[in-house]
Amino acid sequence: MKEKQRLENELQIARDVQSQLFPKELPHLKTLELWGGCQPARMVSGDYYDVVPLGLDRAALAIGDISGKGISAALLMAHVQSALRSQLMRRGTNGDGLLTISPASILAILNDHLYTSSSPEKYATFFLGLYADENALLTYTNAGHLAPMLVRSGKVQRLRGEGFPVGMFPGVQYEQQSFRLEPGDLLVAFTDGVTEAPNVSGEEYGDQRLTDLLVRCSEQSLDRVAGEITGSLAEWSKDRERYDDTTLLLARRV
Repeated sequence: MKEKQRLENELQIARDVQSQLFPKELPHLKTLELWGGCQPARMVSGDYYDVVPLGLDRAALAIGDISGKGISAALLMAHVQSALRSQLMRRGTNGDGLLTISPASILAILNDHLYTSSSPEKYATFFLGLYADENALLTYTNAGHLAPMLVRSGKVQRLRGEGFPVGMFPGVQYEQQSFRLEPGDLLVAFTDGVTEAPNVSGEEYGDQRLTDLLVRCSEQSLDRVAGEITGSLAEWSKDRERYDDTTLLLARRV
């Protein structure tokens, strides 16, 4: 009993430490509203989301899913968070770095770093976007992550682009895409704990249910949209134990 209590105390400490890694306050941009949240399936999470301010009018939006579960995934999540923020801060404050920084180059560096500093079975799917207020341009790279959904004029589309998860192979070069967010656009990035959540019969929640929900509630506040998603997932899963972390990152052009 004492050993069990000790382990539970250590897990609680790990959870408290990890909660400090998620952004305490999201940046305030002139043309973009933001919301992010993570619900761990266990005491700690292998999911990751972040919004890093780059000056007054730019921000990096990131979401990822670390392979594995529990403490090992949480430790790797902390490692990824530290490496990503280090790269963004160093490159984003160096002279004209804000003009030349790119998500493709950042993820290439993160990939090699993760490959050399972790065991072979460890990797992470990742989506990294850089947003600029001045022209509402989002430039992004997808490294094996579920394609975020864009709700525009009542229709849902998936963002194009895919690549290898970070940490799987050395020397991977990534591609990037760019598009302008239009007023009213809603961008929804998520981890597979959302769409793969099973009900009591083992059926997954799926892309279509999420798509239909977003069409219905896309004009609500971001808090309400997030609440609609988590409420729908809870109703779908009912009393079934959650087996995976669920993480959301929402952005709306204003």
